[in-house]
Amino acid sequence: MKKYHSLLFLLFSSTALMGCFWFSQYRNNQKTSLEVKVDYTAKPRFLNDSVVNKLLTQNLNNQSGLLKDSLDLNMLENQINNTPEVENVEIFIQPKGELSLLITERKPLFKVATETMYFSDVHGVLFSYKEIDSTPYPVFNSTSSTLSLKTTASLIQNLKEDPFMDRELISVSLKENQYELKLKSFDFQVIFGTPTSVENKIQKLKIFCTFQRVQDSLKGYQKINLSYDNQVVATTS
Repeated sequence: MKKYHSLLFLLFSSTALMGCFWFSQYRNNQKTSLEVKVDYTAKPRFLNDSVVNKLLTQNLNNQSGLLKDSLDLNMLENQINNTPEVENVEIFIQPKGELSLLITERKPLFKVATETMYFSDVHGVLFSYKEIDSTPYPVFNSTSSTLSLKTTASLIQNLKEDPFMDRELISVSLKENQYELKLKSFDFQVIFGTPTSVENKIQKLKIFCTFQRVQDSLKGYQKINLSYDNQVVATTS
């Protein structure tokens, strides 16, 4: 009888051990079998599936559990949105258990010249620069720090909405809180001043450029100032 009880105990222990092992394997498979689908709202220029999967691996490993049912999707979205190149991400679980991501990349508006070149979008958010196409993005550089990059982004966006400025704008500089512009087809420096009355200043600049093309008397100016009301002040030095 004693031997019979020992055999029962051994059998029960073996069954319990196998059950624990099976459950452990099941839980582990649940963790690692999470399928991921990545889609973009437009053709990606900065991200790819390999980069996104790396981000997911890093962020999923930071969560307490990797099981589908325990994923904190809001936390995961917030963490992926902290990636500079990502403007927005929507994450959801498909009915079949697939983790699905819909990513919107940031669109570069201009380049920011520092020790390392960056792109900035319309919101003034910086992200890594790389050659992506032949678009001549204007370059911004600054010796002033009192105006935010968001203010500069708003100004450049307003300038580029005008077809003439979109073609001509090469660079924007900020010196002592005054903006200066450089154009492609004209040699003079443009003192734009503060980022106010933008449409009015653009119109004054376009009129001056039009007249300079047809009147020799307007050639030879090195600097024009648009910051005065109802006039353009041109100087030869």
